[in-house]
Amino acid sequence: MRAVSKKLFLAVLATGVLTAGGCGEDATFLNPAFVNYSQGGVIPLTPGAASSFVLVRLVNRTDNAIEFILTVEREAIVDPAEDVGGLSDVDEAEVRYEQETFRLSTFPGGLTNEIGILLQCPVVRVGLGENLNFPTQDPGLYIGVGDLYSGQIVQGFGVPAGVNPLDSRVGNFACGDTLIFEVTEQTGVPGNVQVKTFVLPAATQPDTYTGPDTFNNARILLERQFGDEE
Repeated sequence: MRAVSKKLFLAVLATGVLTAGGCGEDATFLNPAFVNYSQGGVIPLTPGAASSFVLVRLVNRTDNAIEFILTVEREAIVDPAEDVGGLSDVDEAEVRYEQETFRLSTFPGGLTNEIGILLQCPVVRVGLGENLNFPTQDPGLYIGVGDLYSGQIVQGFGVPAGVNPLDSRVGNFACGDTLIFEVTEQTGVPGNVQVKTFVLPAATQPDTYTGPDTFNNARILLERQFGDEE
């Protein structure tokens, strides 16, 4: 049994340098502050359906370093024709759901309090915590101290996000939208932090803009990398 997938990892560092490798599940990591405004002009806040991406922005409005435990659920097509060694338990292609978790670090102040991850469609659910079915139990955030230059957080303690995952099947979002998970300080709750979720629909964004086309450039790079691997 094998689910066909493609991989891409991009990172925009605080210096504005772009690096590429082969880690991550159909994901592009972005620091929107640098990508959107590095060359001036106006960039859409959402990828738009034509780019076949969902942008997830993780925003830290606190005075602490926070590591987001972001989990993405997507459909995986299981094709028995790809079976190796006769291990598949299906006779015809079927859809199954697979989850992947990313640990993304943010730091207070400046342009380091936000990080984005660009996910290739289709995406089914997006939420905080390793198990999307238990958002009030499993840690969705780790609050601690960190080294900005190494990008490593010395974990303090984990707290549940306390918010349900966003689900495309019930209309929470669609391909091309931007999803925002924002953490603010709130006394009297676990970890003294509160998580809020927002959705910016692609349909609400202007059709025209000026400046570098961040999402189309990511799409071109994605296609070129896949072409090199074939």
